[in-house]
Amino acid sequence: MVALFKDRSPATVIWLFILSFIVHSHFIVDFPTVPVDRADGLLSVFLVKYVAYLNPVFIIFLYHGIVIIQALRINYLFNDHRMYSKSNFLAAMVYILLTGIFKEWSNLTPALIENILVIWLFAKTVRLYNNPNPKTLLFNIGLLIGVSIILYHPSALLILVAFFALTVVRPFIITEWVVLLMGVLFPYYFLASYLYLTDRLPSILLYIPQWDLNIPHTVISPAFFVTVGLILVILILGMAYSQQESRRLLIQVRKNWVVLTVMLLVMLPIPFINRGVGIDSLLLWVVPASPYMAKAFLGPRKNTLPNLMFWSLLVLGILKNWEIVT
Repeated sequence: MVALFKDRSPATVIWLFILSFIVHSHFIVDFPTVPVDRADGLLSVFLVKYVAYLNPVFIIFLYHGIVIIQALRINYLFNDHRMYSKSNFLAAMVYILLTGIFKEWSNLTPALIENILVIWLFAKTVRLYNNPNPKTLLFNIGLLIGVSIILYHPSALLILVAFFALTVVRPFIITEWVVLLMGVLFPYYFLASYLYLTDRLPSILLYIPQWDLNIPHTVISPAFFVTVGLILVILILGMAYSQQESRRLLIQVRKNWVVLTVMLLVMLPIPFINRGVGIDSLLLWVVPASPYMAKAFLGPRKNTLPNLMFWSLLVLGILKNWEIVT
């Protein structure tokens, strides 16, 4: 089955649609929901006000559309920057599989929509190397992060990702760091100005992330540990294959993988340090995890192990979403 996604053929896009509908086949009896009890940014407000009470069938197709577009965007980004030895659709395949691995990831949440901006951010950071006009790009990166935080507070860790990326990709120039910071603060400047003019300045606290030790509510069961173990095994395997291949890559491509590694590590604690968020916030982590896990499917010469991993992820996701196992 994995062989279908190893070639970059336009027909593979159809298989991605089919895979998404199979992974989320439980939507037949269990429609995706929109969380209505969150205070984690403007995206939650928008979803509750304009999306939560729409026709469930429309929400299903909206969910599939968002997931497939994000999967294709990740795939195009990594193929376009030659971060794999050959073009493929494996990153898109893994992203779709992972969206079904936890039931909380099968809902229309702010984290799912926020991934559009996370992917966009990485697309901008890979352009930092040898960029002729880095200050404009850095300001845009900071601006994107500032907007992301206002829309979804747990994405505040993207600030660390951006500064680490700047450290890895470019030599230290203090003005570039200041420009990046100015970009992050710029949306808050306009927000504070608007709230001041409307005599609501104290409410700006609602748009600032709330940090606290947090234990996200989820069902801890043998299936949970099997799921986490499977993801970690595939991720470690993918990182091992990536390390073997790194010597043959261009310097720019190696730096892009380092930035992705930083994003992978920095964004892992998201559900544990943001007050009141659930396990669905960890969906942001799937963006950097998917390309690495795709390496585990691309690395082996024979398809036996990749097929085993594919069917393990698919079957486990279906069983959990249909609540055959919990």
